[in-house]
Amino acid sequence: MGNINRYVQRIKSNEFLRNTFLLLIATLIMNIFGFLFNFYVARKLGPADFGIFGVLSSLIYLLIVPLTTIQTTITKFVASFKVSNEYGKIKYLFLRSLFKLLLFGAIFIVIFFSLSNLIMDFLHIPSFIPLLLLGIFFLFSLVIPVSRGLLQGLQKFKSLGYNFILEGLSKFIGGLILVGIGLGINGALIAFIISYFLPFLFSFIPLKFVFSIDKIKFETKNIYFYSFPVLLTTFLLTAVYTIDTILVKHFLSSIEAGYYLATSKLGTIIYFASGAVTLVLFPQVTELHLKNQDHKKILKRALLIVSLLSGFITLLYFLFAKLIVLALFGQQYLEITNYIGLFALIMSIFSLVYVLCFYNLSINRMNFIYVLGFFILLEAVLVWLFHDSIMEVITILLSLLSFLLLSLLVFTLAKNEPKHNNTSI
Repeated sequence: MGNINRYVQRIKSNEFLRNTFLLLIATLIMNIFGFLFNFYVARKLGPADFGIFGVLSSLIYLLIVPLTTIQTTITKFVASFKVSNEYGKIKYLFLRSLFKLLLFGAIFIVIFFSLSNLIMDFLHIPSFIPLLLLGIFFLFSLVIPVSRGLLQGLQKFKSLGYNFILEGLSKFIGGLILVGIGLGINGALIAFIISYFLPFLFSFIPLKFVFSIDKIKFETKNIYFYSFPVLLTTFLLTAVYTIDTILVKHFLSSIEAGYYLATSKLGTIIYFASGAVTLVLFPQVTELHLKNQDHKKILKRALLIVSLLSGFITLLYFLFAKLIVLALFGQQYLEITNYIGLFALIMSIFSLVYVLCFYNLSINRMNFIYVLGFFILLEAVLVWLFHDSIMEVITILLSLLSFLLLSLLVFTLAKNEPKHNNTSI
């Protein structure tokens, strides 16, 4: 008991550990609801239709790459304005971002719908309605990273945690009702829309103090310069766990694609479980970098926490594969018991890669993108050429990500960044 109390006190007294634990719990709750949603949809639709839903989910993740970029970029600049107490600039950034994103969203939807026939043919999707819902989802989801970027940059981690919980809860309840009444894939996609719209509305409550401040205009050129490498990084990281799903859906049978998607969903539990660490690391490292203070100790703590979390879940997948599959997906998915442990190992490695990439972004070190881009290109080529079985694809991913992690560790830990001049961002 004494040891437990000491660990609890240590977490409370350490800001990074305290905030990481808080967001870990919040994202864990969000993702529990998210995965319950996926498991429910998988049972209701069956492997073939779940394969279609899976590739649509992959398109959703590709569509929200810009949203991750937006949140990361806004977090970076809000954190810098917080250091210099320039809250009027935060308000200006918030309002200007909303206006430009909604304008961009309208243009994107027109282009996306014009390509719908090509997308339907390539992915063997029989109806236009799911793509219509994807377009609506994209428009609704454009605004949430703006408010979450403010919450993260201001280090309002408790409010950010509640926001994540609301996303998971609304997705699960929406899916339970809409898929349950027979709307199928379309009902699941509508649940996605609801799960982004409601949290955005509720994010105004903790941010209401921003609107009482007079906005201060500033030159936004630096935001665009910074957002490009962030966009490229988030696109490449998202491509790691979406390219394989899309290519498997194209090359393998509908049943095999459904099996692969179910395997992938179980693996991504690890990635999302460790995502809370990066949410805390990014603004805190940014602030320390701006103040020319040591921040590598935060990186080392983050890597340790992610390693322990992912290692524990991976061990469970290897030890209790059949029990996990039966409990979550049912008898019809027993085929995947041979894959989930290996895929968990893949996502464990990917989680460490994710932390290293965002650490480098937080200190404005961008050359790692070349390394990341090379490995993603290699992944696409190898899976395109070698896709005879699910195990073959898994072997390719495991080998490539292992080399990628080693490369990024050498790049990150062996290099000293120059001191930051806090007169500019």
